[in-house]
Amino acid sequence: MRKEQMIAELVGKTVVVGGEWLLENDEEMIEWLTGSKYWGRGHENIEIKPEDAVLEMHFESGGVAYKATFEGHPEGVEQSLNNQNMWGDDSWKDWGTEYIKKYYMLVKNNG
Repeated sequence: MRKEQMIAELVGKTVVVGGEWLLENDEEMIEWLTGSKYWGRGHENIEIKPEDAVLEMHFESGGVAYKATFEGHPEGVEQSLNNQNMWGDDSWKDWGTEYIKKYYMLVKNNG
C-alpha cells in the first residue's frame, strides 16, 4: 500500500497510544513528548516515567495533531486529555513512510 493510501485511510481517525508502545515503536515521538516544557507541568510532586506517557493522536488531512498526559494523572487519563488543547502538530510531509505504516497498522488493528 502506498503512503498516500494509508494517509487517506487514517484521516478522521484518532488513536491513543501508551508510553510502552511509543518506546518500542516511535522513539522520536516519546523523546519529543517527554522533552516538552509541558511534560509533567503542574505535577512535579509525581514521578512520571516515559512509559507512563499517553498520547492522543488526531489524524487530519494536513497531518497529525497531538495531546498528551500520563498514567496516574490525578484527574484521570480521559479527563486530562479532554481538558487540554493540542500540544502540537506535524505535516504529513514530515512523516516517513515507515512511521505512517506503523500508525496505520495500529489503527487498523484496533478497529
